Amino acid sequence: MARRKSNREKHSSRNTPAKYTKRRENKLEQRHLVILACEDKKSARLYFERYFEILRNARRLSGLSCVVANHQHTDPTGVLQDLLAYEGVYGNTYKDYEHRWIVIDRDEERCGGGGHTRQNFDQALEKASKNRPEIKVAWSNPCFEIWYLLHFHYHNTAIDRDQVIVKLAQAMRAPYEKNDPDMFSQLSNVEKPQGRESAIRNARRLHDDAKQAGFQPADTNPGTSVYELVEVLLQLQFSTQDTASLQSAISE
Repeated sequence: MARRKSNREKHSSRNTPAKYTKRRENKLEQRHLVILACEDKKSARLYFERYFEILRNARRLSGLSCVVANHQHTDPTGVLQDLLAYEGVYGNTYKDYEHRWIVIDRDEERCGGGGHTRQNFDQALEKASKNRPEIKVAWSNPCFEIWYLLHFHYHNTAIDRDQVIVKLAQAMRAPYEKNDPDMFSQLSNVEKPQGRESAIRNARRLHDDAKQAGFQPADTNPGTSVYELVEVLLQLQFSTQDTASLQSAISE
């Protein structure tokens, strides 16, 4: 005759069934959380791909849960088009994601070529805000690297992209490589709370001062709203019950 389970055994089996636990983990990993479209194939894209890799390694997000859309355009409105045109392997679109962002630069036109018009930049901001569902914009003026520089110190005087690169190399005490696949880790203290929090604080200070002065993003030099996107990613990181493995991965 089979032995009857004790109340304790019944309680344990009810609360920790292996199949249920596996199903719950799979459900968490398959959520469509964040989708980005970036203006370039290097700095911003590599930075956020590295951020997503850390999240995946911590087993909080699957590859389908956080994606960077295919890169087709190098101007702000084109980047928005890249996001709108996204179609995943299972037919999912940008509308399926909880957080939808484009990452763009002001990048003024230069005499030797490159950059884009203010109209292009402003149109991307306007179209993204009016889109339904709304698309958030992580903009930088003059370029994405201002976000890197703010990890080291506060800077509030007008600066062009070449000067940002020079100052960043000085702060890093090493040459800056735009296509460095691990810039996320190379930046001093970027993975540690004090470095990241310092960058967020500096960026928010620039943003608040510009807003108080009535400046538009295209006039806010220097400035960046990348910190808002990073705050979203931080909320996704630390909203899980077990953050020890994630914090360990970030500090490596």
